[in-house]
Amino acid sequence: MEALMEKIIAIAVGLLLVAVLVPVALTTMADANVTGVDPVVVTVLTVLLPILAIIGIALYFIPKYK
Repeated sequence: MEALMEKIIAIAVGLLLVAVLVPVALTTMADANVTGVDPVVVTVLTVLLPILAIIGIALYFIPKYK
């Protein structure tokens, strides 16, 4: 029972951190001044990075079968 409670608390704290940090990160990325930066770098930061983050989060929650 204690192991289950520890997992629930860890998930709650993790979700709280995500709820606080993700909007700040997205706002910072959206408001970034990219004048003079190579267009490839801008594409990687604004398109590819969020897609890779979503894939990484999804893979973390997919159960691993042996």
